[in-house]
Amino acid sequence: MKKEKQSLLTNDKLQKPIVIVDTKVSDFTDWLENISLVKLAAVLGETAILFAVISFILTIPSRRLQKIQDARKVLHEESSNQYSDGRITALKLLNKYCVDNPGLQAKEANLSKITIKSCRHFPENKFSPKQWASMFRGPTPMKLSHANLKKADLSGANLAGINLQDSDLSGANLNDANLKGADLTNANLTGANLARADLEGAKLIGSKLDQSFLYGAKLNGADFSGASLKETKAMWADFQNAKFNHANLQSANFNRTQLHGADFYQANLQKASLRFANLRTKNEDSITQLNQQQERLPDVRIPFITSSLSISGKGFDAIPDCVNPKTILVEAELTGADLRGAQFCSVFQLKRAKNWEKAITAPNWKQQIKQSRQPRLRIALLKPKSNPSLFNAYELGMRRAANRRIEIWGVDIGAGIDSEVRKIRELINKDIDAIILTPANSKKLRQALEEARDAGVAIITVDYCLDDGIAKNLAIACYNTNSLEMGRDSGKELKQWIQKNRGKHPIFEDNQQQTIHIALVDGASHDGYYPYLEGFLKSIDEINKSSDISLKIVDSVGVTQGNDINKVKEMLQENGEIQIIWGGSNLATELAIKGVEDLGWEKKFVIFGILDLSRDKGKKLTDGNSPLQLIIDQAGIKIGRKAVKTAVEVLRGERSGEKYYKKDVPYNPLTQDDEDKVRELLNGVDSSD
Repeated sequence: MKKEKQSLLTNDKLQKPIVIVDTKVSDFTDWLENISLVKLAAVLGETAILFAVISFILTIPSRRLQKIQDARKVLHEESSNQYSDGRITALKLLNKYCVDNPGLQAKEANLSKITIKSCRHFPENKFSPKQWASMFRGPTPMKLSHANLKKADLSGANLAGINLQDSDLSGANLNDANLKGADLTNANLTGANLARADLEGAKLIGSKLDQSFLYGAKLNGADFSGASLKETKAMWADFQNAKFNHANLQSANFNRTQLHGADFYQANLQKASLRFANLRTKNEDSITQLNQQQERLPDVRIPFITSSLSISGKGFDAIPDCVNPKTILVEAELTGADLRGAQFCSVFQLKRAKNWEKAITAPNWKQQIKQSRQPRLRIALLKPKSNPSLFNAYELGMRRAANRRIEIWGVDIGAGIDSEVRKIRELINKDIDAIILTPANSKKLRQALEEARDAGVAIITVDYCLDDGIAKNLAIACYNTNSLEMGRDSGKELKQWIQKNRGKHPIFEDNQQQTIHIALVDGASHDGYYPYLEGFLKSIDEINKSSDISLKIVDSVGVTQGNDINKVKEMLQENGEIQIIWGGSNLATELAIKGVEDLGWEKKFVIFGILDLSRDKGKKLTDGNSPLQLIIDQAGIKIGRKAVKTAVEVLRGERSGEKYYKKDVPYNPLTQDDEDKVRELLNGVDSSD
C-alpha cells in the first residue's frame, strides 16, 4: 500500500500540472516583488476608469430620465411664479432633450426672448426601426399643446414651428415674436399683442383672436380658416396669400394691410374696415411692371420708376393692370364694410361678395378701378404758433418734395393739447393720409394719435421722438436732430468766439472781470427742448474745468409763447451783469433777439442760440452789426423733405409701414463767417442729403 502511494506521488503525469501552477504562482510572486507601487496604482486606475466609462454609458438613459423628471417638477413648482429663471432653464433642458411638455402651466410668466427650437428625437428604444427612421425626417417642433400661457410675456421669443394647439394665450404679449410655421390650431389668443410678430405660414385654424393687436404682423400664408378675429386691429399687417375661409372678421380693422392673394371665401366681414388695403397686386409686381412699361417707352427717359410713378397710356402715377384677381371675396359678407381707398383688381372681384352694395365705398370706386391710378395723397403738418420759423422750414421742405399728386396742408394749431387733439380728429374725418407733427408727452395726445393710426393715417414725428416702446406701434418714422449734442456744440462755438474776441468786442469793455456772465432764455418746459439746455450746461462745465475761460450763469428765464418777450426784457433790464444771451429753442432765440433790439442794446449783448435758418435770420446772422453770433440750424428744410418722401414711400407700398424708422439728421452750426454756407442752405443745396 505504501508503495502504491509513493508511486502516485512520484508519477510524472500527476506532478506536471502541479509544477506548472507552482511556476506561474512563483512568476506572479516575482512580478509583484518587482513591480513598483506607482505602476500598480496606474494599472488599477486604468481599470477603474474603464469601469467608470462603461458605467456612465450604461446609466445615460436613467440619468437623462431623472433630469427630465426634475425639469418637469420645476415647471410644476414654478407654475404660479411670474419671474422664474428655473422655469426658463427647465424648458430649455426639455427642448435640448427634445421632450414635449403638453399642458404647461405658466400663467403671467415672464418668458420674453426665450428660444425653443425644433429638434431631432433620439430613439429611446434602440431596437425600434420606426424610432430610428424618425431621425432622418428632420427636426420636429416641441409640443406645448393645451398650455396655459394666459397674459404671459413672450415678447421677442423665438418659437418657430412650435405646437401650441388648444393653448390659452389670451392677453399674452407676443410682440416681435417669431412664430413662423407655428401650430396654433384652436388656440385662444383673445386680446393678445402680436405686433410685428412673424406668423408666416402659421396654422390658426379655429383659433380665437378677438380684440387682438396684429399691427405690422407678418402673416403671409397663414391659415385662419374658421378663426374668429372680431374687433382685431391689424393695421399695416401682411396677409398676402392668407386663408380666411369661413372666418369671422366682424368689425376687424384691416386698414393699410396687404391682402394680395388672400382667400375670404364665405368670411364674415360685416362692419370690417379695409380702408386703403391692397387687394390688387403685390407691390414688387407693381414696381416690376412699371419698369417694364418704362422700357417699352424709349422716348421717355427716367432713371427709375417706383409704384408711385409710371409711364403708360394712362399717364403718370398709374397702377399696372392685374391680369386676374388673386384676392378672393366669393360669398364673403360685406354688409357695412368700409372699403374706401381699398385697391381692387376688378369690379367683379368685389361683386362676387354677398351684400357688396351695402359696403361703404368711394362714390367713384368703379372708375378708380378702371383708371388704375394711384390716389392723390394728402399730407398735413401741424404747426404750433410758438415755433413758426422751424415749422415754416419743415413746410418748405415738404413742398419741395411733393409733386402734383401730393397735397401739402399746413395746419395751424392753437396753444394747448386740446387744440392739437381737435385738429387731429378733424384731419381724420377729412381722410388725411399722413400727419407730421412734433408730439408732446401727453396721454390725451397719444390717444388721438392712436385714433389716427387706427384710421390708416401714417404718422411721422419731427423735432422730438416718442419713446421707442410707444413709437414703434404708433408712428412710421421720426426725423430729429440730436438736441443734446446741439446744446453741447453751441457751448463749444461760444468758447471759440470768446477765445477769438475776448478783450476786443464791446461787451468786454464795460466789464473787465475774468468771469464772463451768461443769461439763459430757454424752452425747457417742453420735453423736446430740455436736451438743448442739458447739453449747453454740460458744455459750460467742461469749459470751466478744462480751459482758462470762466463762465457763470447769472440769470435764466423760460419762454413758451410770443408774449413772453416781456419776461426777457425784464431780465435784461434788471440784471446789469449779463454779457452773453443763450437761446435754447427757436422761440427762445427769437425772443432774445427781439428783446435786445426793442431795448436798443445791440452793442451791449451777443446772442448764441438754437434757431432754424430762414432768409431773414441768415441775413441777420451775416450782418456784422447784429448781436446774433451763432445759430444752430435744425435742418428743417431737409427734415420736411425726408418726412414727405418717407410718407409717400410707405403710403404707396414701397416701404413697410410697420417698421419704425428713426433717423438723426445732421444739423448745421452757422456763424457770422459762414455766409457762403448760409446761401447754399437757403437755396436748397446740401451735399449731405
